Amino acid sequence: MFAPLTLDDPFTLFIVTLAGILIVGYLIGRAMNRRRARTISAWLEPGMRTLGGTPLVQAVNRTAFRVKVTQARAPFSVVTASAVLLSREVLPIWLWERIHRNSDLVFFHLTLRRPPRVGVEIVDLGRELGRRGKAQADRLGWPLAARRGAYHLYGPDGHTSDPHTDALLAHIAGARYTPHRVAIRPHAPHVLASFTFSEIQPFSSTDVMRWMTQLVRLIPLSEEGKSA
Repeated sequence: MFAPLTLDDPFTLFIVTLAGILIVGYLIGRAMNRRRARTISAWLEPGMRTLGGTPLVQAVNRTAFRVKVTQARAPFSVVTASAVLLSREVLPIWLWERIHRNSDLVFFHLTLRRPPRVGVEIVDLGRELGRRGKAQADRLGWPLAARRGAYHLYGPDGHTSDPHTDALLAHIAGARYTPHRVAIRPHAPHVLASFTFSEIQPFSSTDVMRWMTQLVRLIPLSEEGKSA
């Protein structure tokens, strides 16, 4: 039979200490994520309110939530801002994310009154979210059509030469908000814009939503739903 484990045993002491560290880390990380969620939600609210209606906050899981506005003002129909927080509750994962300089993310999904006539990916390949967009363009077989600064534009043949895409690329490359990826699709949600929160936090969400409204007005839209 095995001898009973006691705190004098080094292995038992190691397990107890490790468990204690993980529990304390969970409690601290949980508190930090709650505070971070409140910070992001408070930052988002003024900009989302400019779209009309009352923003609705919806929990997704412990590290993600979204703020949604339905029946938004034109040119929007529905705007959803999703926040994905670092996994601060699991200490080893949090440390790994810190080492790799990961950050809390904010994604804007825009459904418009009229769908775009083009589909493009505009990405910063120096960012993880940009590389995800490039992978999506590869799956669709979209070639590189243009570059401006850090941004690469991919799209289907015949659409990438549209003068509107040049204006879109210039608008994104000239932004103060450093979006990592902007995806435009003919199907809803029509626009996805991805950011790290730390990079857009110094600006007001009202300014960011104004910039995205300007972005949408540069997108060539179909005649479908024009009377809406």
